[in-house]
Amino acid sequence: MKKLISVFLVFTLILAFAACGKTAEETTTESTAEEITGEVTEEVTETGETTAEAVVTEESKADESAASEAETSEGETSETAAEEKTTIAPPANTQEIIALYNSAVNNAFDKKAGFSKERYTDNANYDMSIALRAFKGLVEKFIGIGEENKYSETVTKGKWEDDTNKHYLRKSTLSASDVTNATCSESGGVYTVTLGIKGGNSVGNKNTKSTSAPVDKCGICVGNKDKAYYDHKTGEVIYDAIAGTYEGADIKENYNNAKAVAKINAETGELISLTVVFDITVAIDISIGSGTASGTTHVIYKDFKY
Repeated sequence: MKKLISVFLVFTLILAFAACGKTAEETTTESTAEEITGEVTEEVTETGETTAEAVVTEESKADESAASEAETSEGETSETAAEEKTTIAPPANTQEIIALYNSAVNNAFDKKAGFSKERYTDNANYDMSIALRAFKGLVEKFIGIGEENKYSETVTKGKWEDDTNKHYLRKSTLSASDVTNATCSESGGVYTVTLGIKGGNSVGNKNTKSTSAPVDKCGICVGNKDKAYYDHKTGEVIYDAIAGTYEGADIKENYNNAKAVAKINAETGELISLTVVFDITVAIDISIGSGTASGTTHVIYKDFKY
């Protein structure tokens, strides 16, 4: 009986030890698994955080870089646009100089710019018969000689006369065949265009009215019939002024040394000022005598407003 009980106790102890070993092993396994899982999770979390931070940082850098490049690009574009805006290519030859001149004058015409204008004739000389000298004052008026015959006009921007004759400015239609020389210089953002214009002549009498005058193409106010505001007094204009008194008068006019000087904004191409000068000679032959009168006519446009 004692042996039987001893064997039973031994078997019970063996089972107890086996059970304890399994629990310890399971506990150890679970603990190890938890540690391993914890380490892996922690490492993944740390790696994830690091990776996310890296992504955010790279994206931010990329965005900042793109923004910087965009700003630089915009800045360069603006600077380039400014450079392009501030400089009209300087003309390289006679045709380009004339084109620049025509464009500036015609732009002022098309926009009905405001401006002030004056015209006078000085350096007067006379070679007249005694009979014609009696009408010297009238001759001076025809040609615009003297302070008393000085002409001035102010034109308001956009409010030109309905009468096209009174626009006081014409479009320029000059071509290379109309000029003797052409130069262009630049200073302080202003182009100065100087054109030497070929001489011309005109005739006015009962049977003939003709004009060949390249200077009339440069933008000054011209036309036919007698108008005080015409800048170039042609034979026809003068004849029409005196035909009522001397229908048989014969007028021959010629001019030379004509020059047009235009100051043009190099950024906008707009006309700043225009000065036209020419020497004019008028030969008058009427029934009671004949003679000539000459002088230098100055036509000045300035204070343009667009």
